[in-house]
Parts: sequence; structure tokens; C-alpha cells
Amino acid sequence: MLPRVPDVLWEPDVCRFKGLSIALAIVQDVSVVRRQPEVDELRRSIEEKVRASYTLSSLKDVPYIRAYRDFFWRMGIDPTKHRPASEALIRRILRGQSIPRILNVVDLYNIASVETLVTMSAYDLEKVSPPLSIRFAKPSEEVVLIGARRMKLTGHELVLADSEKVLCVYVHGDVDECKVTEDTRNLLLVAYGAPGVSPSSVREGLEKAVGYIIKYAGGSPSDVSLHECLR
Repeated sequence: MLPRVPDVLWEPDVCRFKGLSIALAIVQDVSVVRRQPEVDELRRSIEEKVRASYTLSSLKDVPYIRAYRDFFWRMGIDPTKHRPASEALIRRILRGQSIPRILNVVDLYNIASVETLVTMSAYDLEKVSPPLSIRFAKPSEEVVLIGARRMKLTGHELVLADSEKVLCVYVHGDVDECKVTEDTRNLLLVAYGAPGVSPSSVREGLEKAVGYIIKYAGGSPSDVSLHECLR
């Protein structure tokens, strides 16, 4: 039996961002590897579609890219300096580079993010302590992000946290402690919405990521659970 998808608690102040949503799913018993030729082939196919569909000059005007950018501005973050993850990946492709090769399951949700324009994360489920919450950081809260980037939070940052710690600082990245590694067997997948990004698109984006992971890395999926801040 699959573990229950964690509940999500919304800090009331967060709900001033009307239209915010998040989707979650669990995939159990995945096979995590560094390189998988079939994933490389999928990556190349998606990159060709991106180069045929977007340009660097017009990308900022794509509706969902614009929605994430506007959300960043409302949080006091300049999206030309800290780009939404899906936009950053697409810009990388349009500059002639490839979607980064990290681990197959990470690459697969990045591919789904590029296709759907929805920002996503994955965590080692065994290192997550439910319930989850969307809240503002506590002043002087400290995190170590992937890449050994230490960050002291001010209290103004929006975070995804579990009952013990921060998992993700919106915009800045995921914490190193809960990242997916080659030893990971059970995943918690997260898709992050923004005002102007429909909750159904957030759900569908994560469903695409789950589908890719099941196809290429195996495992048993839960249903995708959608959570909206409706206060």
C-alpha cells in the first residue's frame, strides 16, 4: 500500500496571493540512476520542440511564464535575476544548451516542467516529516540549499516546510537534506502553482511528471493531490 499523500496546511497570510495552488504525488519503488539513454532521447525530442516553439525575446510574454514572473515581483523578487524554474530551463535550451543531466527522475520532472511550464520539485520521501505547510519563513531561519548554498532567511520568503524543517524556499531552491539521490526509492513530487496558473494545469503538469517517471524509472504512483489556498 502506498503511503498517504501528505496534508498541506496554509498559513493564513499566504492566502493574500489569491489563486495559489500546489499539487503532490508519491511514487514508490523507483529506480534512480545517473544516466538513461531513453531519457536522453526524450530530452532531445522536447528540446527540439522548445526551439521550434519559443524565442528568447518573446518568452517573457508566454502567459504562464508571465504569471510566475508577476508572482515573483509580488514577493519582492526580480524575475530577471532569479528566474522561475521552468523559464530558466527553457532559456537554457534556447541558448543552445541542454536540460541538465542530474538523475533520471530529476531529469524527467524537469522535462515535464519544460513541457507544461509548471515549476516542480522532488524529495526523498523518507526524509520528509508530514504534514506539510506553505508559510512565510521565520526570521533568522537558516537552510542549506542544493549545491551547499547556505541561506539565512529574513521572514519574508515563502517556503514549503514539513513538521520539522524547510523543504523549499520559493524561487531560491530545495534544501540539500531532502534531495533525491541514487539511494532514493520513494519520491514525494511537488508542483508549484502561482496566481494566474490554473490549478488544473498544476495538477496536469505533475501528472505528466509522474507518468514519465513510471515509464522510465518504474514505481507505483499515488493519485495526484491538489491543494488550493481558498481563504
